[in-house]
Amino acid sequence: MDLNKIHPDQKYIDGLAANDSVVIEMIYKKFAPKVVQFITNNSGDKDQAQNVVHEIMILLFRQAKAGKLHLTCPFDAYFFLLCKRRWLNELKNSVHKEVTIYENVVSVNESAHKLIAQAEEFEKEQKRYGHENELEVVENRVAFEENLIRISDKYFNKKKHKVASLKPWYFAAVISIIVMFGLFFFDYKHNPSFEDYNHPESAYFTERGVSEAILKQAENNFNRKRYETAIPIFEMILKENNSDEIKYFYAVSLLQVNKYPKAEKIFKELEDGNSVYKEKAKWNMALSKLKQGKYKECKTILETISQDYEDYDDVERLREDLE
Repeated sequence: MDLNKIHPDQKYIDGLAANDSVVIEMIYKKFAPKVVQFITNNSGDKDQAQNVVHEIMILLFRQAKAGKLHLTCPFDAYFFLLCKRRWLNELKNSVHKEVTIYENVVSVNESAHKLIAQAEEFEKEQKRYGHENELEVVENRVAFEENLIRISDKYFNKKKHKVASLKPWYFAAVISIIVMFGLFFFDYKHNPSFEDYNHPESAYFTERGVSEAILKQAENNFNRKRYETAIPIFEMILKENNSDEIKYFYAVSLLQVNKYPKAEKIFKELEDGNSVYKEKAKWNMALSKLKQGKYKECKTILETISQDYEDYDDVERLREDLE
């Protein structure tokens, strides 16, 4: 088999490079369901599946625009394997140590593995060296991402699930049983969850000296919780503008994807300063400790937060939950 022969599915790659809505919609319709099934069967949910598909689509677009993606295997196998590896890496980096993997078997040939290695090397280079021609291509990237978000949201939100109707007496009986079961078998004392307090504020950037399109890209990705995509954009912006605002949202993004040391280093810098992000940095530092299960350290940090902090009610509530 000729590993260098271009596969007919190259049409999908060319369509992504051209920001062709028909091709993008076709990929979501034909290939995304398998990814969603795999992720939801392996400790994930539909929103996380949407994020993974979104990130891989952007990676493919960047590769295609850079002229570094020539498909030599079926698109289905390549796309699924990229998404699968991205999700398994996220699981590996999460706090969930034990995960049962449900394998949705896909035939993967040697060409696909070779392309995967190239994609991962391409992504590493992007993170290591930045985007040298970013200002020249950013408009195309922003246009692609806006189109992708529109199609992605349409695909993931179009299905409405029917809710079964329960008779009032049956519903009351079920609740009674649940309450009785809880009273007899459960200890209500439990440690608070990071997700109970994880409510990042939305970003609305007004920075100067940085391309408005790039700021918009960072803002959109952050607000849509696509933190893996937002992180390299923040890193690029920080090369031009090392403001506390950008540093703060960059650190929050790092925290969301479990990159604790890097996030905490930035939060510490902001905490030692005198900007409006000082108390917010302390709060997020506490959340970082909470997410890692370091409850004693979390409580110690909470005690340093000023009562003038705008969300001090959350601080008090978390302190009570840690008692």
